Order: sequence, then structure tokens, then C-alpha cells
Amino acid sequence: MGTGVVGILIFNLPFGDQGIRTTIASAFLILNVVVFMTFLLASIARYALFPQIWMLMIHEPIQSLFLGCFPMALATIISATVSISLVHTRLHSLIMFLWGLWWFDLALSFASCILLPYIMITRHRILWEHHNATWLLPVVPPIVAASCGAILASALIDSSPEKARITVAASCASLAVGLSVSMMIITTYLFHLFAHGFPTAGLVVSVLVPLGPCGQGGYALLLLSKHFNTLISGRGVEEALYGKIAIALATAGALTLWSIGSWLGIIAALGLVEATYTSKIHFRVNFWGMVFPLGVYSLLTMQLGHDLNLQFFRVCGTILSAITGLLWLGISSKTVYLAFNGTIFIAPCLDDKPHIRPWFNASPKYAKDETGAVGASDMENAQEETAHTEEHGVVRNAQETKQ
Repeated sequence: MGTGVVGILIFNLPFGDQGIRTTIASAFLILNVVVFMTFLLASIARYALFPQIWMLMIHEPIQSLFLGCFPMALATIISATVSISLVHTRLHSLIMFLWGLWWFDLALSFASCILLPYIMITRHRILWEHHNATWLLPVVPPIVAASCGAILASALIDSSPEKARITVAASCASLAVGLSVSMMIITTYLFHLFAHGFPTAGLVVSVLVPLGPCGQGGYALLLLSKHFNTLISGRGVEEALYGKIAIALATAGALTLWSIGSWLGIIAALGLVEATYTSKIHFRVNFWGMVFPLGVYSLLTMQLGHDLNLQFFRVCGTILSAITGLLWLGISSKTVYLAFNGTIFIAPCLDDKPHIRPWFNASPKYAKDETGAVGASDMENAQEETAHTEEHGVVRNAQETKQ
């Protein structure tokens, strides 16, 4: 997700040479595909070798929500491939393959949007004070799929207008579902912030996640409205008027979402700055959750600058894109460094299951944090938690012996 959105940002920058930007974006696309396939194969191998871990992960209230990242990551690959192919050559066979892949991604997005919230309702034990922005992860994929469908429609509209109409219609429905549910969750999340304050140090980086549905939703609105106008304008004067009205309403909606995102982003930035000074925030994998939301918000800003022909949005979008790129560079460098010593790999669903994870005592979660980057979620309670889990394993082994 993060790597993919950086490449898309570079491709859509309003300044610089188009050829250079396309080359850099192509390099990011290749890197994104390599990273995506590496983690996909690693995940398949993990659950194939240890199938019991799957159910444990599904019942983990936070870790399971990150399943929604899979269709979003796939959507960034499809979007970038289509955009770059439109610059170089329009291979009909490639576009048809990507169109079929997009339908698969759309199905995964709706599965994430429906099944994961259902599991949260029926399986997870959630307390109100545990509410955080990661609840948005399962419901954002339909929004990302909608913007991806709008980009695909650009490639289909000349050769297959009927397929383009179907794609736009499905994307509009997907956007409506994802955006409406996201706004509901953001509302409850804001109430939680008013009642309980920002999340703990471990989850405080998630405060930028609400930028995702605002940025991606507004971006999808702008792209879909143009296709809606193009697809019906040739049918008569009245239909053309409807197309222009659709563009006007979509632009107003995108500006509204951009404004909401600006307010949420400023609040989140202030919270992150205060948390940095008041508590020590250890680096974890969830830091990647800051890149994609900020990236899609930057996309919306640049698209508004293009559609409204306003230099303010172009400059702001470029600055936000630069910040996103620097953030990606810092997080990716730290991730690669910690991946070599193994301290970045933590599975919350296995922390209290020593009988399933026999290497539990060597878990990086309880290893000494010599780098100061990552270690126990609460270093003060690490020894107590280890003793508790070891006792749990002893008790379970004793029960199995009796049986």
C-alpha cells in the first residue's frame, strides 16, 4: 500500500518532466509487485504450515483488521499498471486482464467490508475504550477499489464503452458503501477521542488513518464524475446537463471531504507531536499505517488543483507528496534494518499461546531492546507477562497430561 501510493504520487505530480516521473513510478510499481508477492507467498506458507494460526489471528481484535490491507495493496498495483500503460501503449489484452483482476479485488473489498465487521460484532470482545482508527481498515477497501475502477474506465472507455459503464456503475456503488460506513466509524472514533483522548503510544500512529477514506473518497468522486459525464453526454442535451451536474456535485463533495480531512489531519499531527514529547513511541510495523492515508490525501489535493486549476492545491499537494515520500523512506529503511535482526516480526495473536509457538521464549517481543526501537509493548510489564504466559503453558500441559 505505502510503496504503491508513493509511486502513484510521483506519477501524478503536477510539476516535473513526465518521462522522468513515469520512469520512477514504473520502478516503484516493480518494487510494489515484488514486495506484494513476497509477503503474499510468505503468508500462504505461514498458514499452510501452521493452519491453527489462522483462527487465532481472526479472533485477534487488532491484527485481524489488517486483512483489509490486502485488497487495497492489490488495487494500487492495478491502478499504477493501468496509468503507466496508458502513457506507453494501450495493450488490450493487458487491460482485459487488469479488468478481470479488478473484479477479483472488488469482491475481496466487499468481503473485507462485510465479513470483518461481522466478525468484530460476533467474535471479538471489544471494550468502548479500545476503539481506535484501525476499525476503518476493513471498510476502506471498497473506496480504494472505486478509484481503481475509475482509472480502469479511462482505459476501457474508447475500446469497450459498455464495460466502462459497468465498471463506473460498480465503482459508484462500491464508493457509496465504503464511504458511508467509513463516515459512521469516523464519527464514533471522534466521540472516543473526546471521551478518552488519543490512543496509547503503541497505537497513536493510527490517528492518521481517517485521512484515508477522506482522501481516497474525494479522489474517487472526482474521477468517477468525469466518466459519468463522458458516458452519458453523447445521448442528448438533457443527459449532458446531468453529466455537468454530476461533476459539480462531485467537486463539492470532494472539497467537503478534503476540508474534513484537513481538520482531522491537523488534530492528528498535534496529537502525534504531543505524544512524541510526552511518551516514548517504539517503532513497529503499524507505522506503515501513516503512509497510505497521507498519500491518498495528497492525491486528492493534487487532483483538486488539476480540476479547479488552482495553484494552491497543486503546491499543497506537491508538499504533502514530498512529506509522504520522506515518511516512506524513513519507515522502509527502519523496517529493513529491523527485519534483519528479527525484532520487527511480532504476532500478537500468539503472544499467550506458548503451546502453539514453541519458540515463544525467544520471541522478539520479550527480547532486550538494545536498539531502543522495538521491544515489549509495555517494557515495564514484560517480565510479568512472560511469567503469566509460561504459567498458562504449564497449566495447559498439566491438563493435557491428566487427560
